Amino acid sequence: MAYKLGLIFSTTGSYAALGQSALAGALGAIAQISGRGGIDIVPVIRDPGGDPAVYEAQMAELLDMGVSNVVGAITSWSRKDMIPVLERKGGLLWYPCPYEGFECNDHVVYLGAAPNHHVVPAIDWLATQGMSRAYLVGSNYVWGWETLRLARDRLQAHGIEVVAERFVPLGSTKHEHVVDEICATSPDCVINSLIGPSSVSFVKDLGARDPARRGRPGHLVSFNQTEADLADLGEAADGLLSVGSFFAEDASATLRAVARDRAPNGQVSAFLASAHAAVELFAAAASEAGTDAPHAVFQAACAAPRATVLGDIRIDPVMRHAALAPRLALAEGGRFRIIERAAAPVPADPYLSSQPAPRAPRRPALRIVP
Repeated sequence: MAYKLGLIFSTTGSYAALGQSALAGALGAIAQISGRGGIDIVPVIRDPGGDPAVYEAQMAELLDMGVSNVVGAITSWSRKDMIPVLERKGGLLWYPCPYEGFECNDHVVYLGAAPNHHVVPAIDWLATQGMSRAYLVGSNYVWGWETLRLARDRLQAHGIEVVAERFVPLGSTKHEHVVDEICATSPDCVINSLIGPSSVSFVKDLGARDPARRGRPGHLVSFNQTEADLADLGEAADGLLSVGSFFAEDASATLRAVARDRAPNGQVSAFLASAHAAVELFAAAASEAGTDAPHAVFQAACAAPRATVLGDIRIDPVMRHAALAPRLALAEGGRFRIIERAAAPVPADPYLSSQPAPRAPRRPALRIVP
């Protein structure tokens, strides 16, 4: 029996490089599953072009034509716009991208890094490096708002001063005022939650204006920078710290072949690997359940750890999130070098309800001066 699987990624528009990488991973997985005699998956592809309203319309179209499961979306904006459609029509979204947390919906399987997989380890690492002043900049939508809110709280808990927090419209490359302010205030690090061309142009412009910071470990921090568009940043990215569930350094021969054959830049990224894993999880669950009905597929997916290109993945049946092994990596010469990795997958904590607070910095005791 053949199962339809929706693939909804923006392969055009303001964050096309990310969507192209994810689609390459999903299609690579479908081809491999078919090649080894697995279930027959028929991909039904849609490209919303980065427009949230189009995501909503295309999701409704997919569900109306009998597609029950969809792998896709890059931004949280698009995911949140599709959820009401999924709720009305009974579909299941396999979401493969890092996100800001504080969500748990019965029609979503969260396979990307949650805040305890990216924000928390990144800020905790900065605190070990003697950083004392940070500047925050993000895209002006839910990902930027929430990741910077969480970063600000964690920075302040470590006693690190937040010099300023600024937002840039999604997709905009006009950020001269931000670069000017960074150069004027000279923070130890810049937390960058911009995405797509906004991030690329910002990193390059900052590197051109302030070349002295280039190469210094952690001078820039990202919670979602991957190899999908790392080469576009050039040498301005050297020293950038990124944190997430996967980097190309850990890629198998299977993933490298998929990237070589299907990704426009030929590079493995977390977007490619996670979308590949999402298809593997769906295929294993649908095969075991004998149906693509969302509830049955989800129950089968949670029944036991499933082998994927990311390793064995366990999905929490209540929180609906995957346990992942966070990695911290520094950009060097157009590649990421992993500097820390979790010894085992860490359960997602999307509401940060189980995170121990960092120890407050010791302050000198006050004394009365006569």
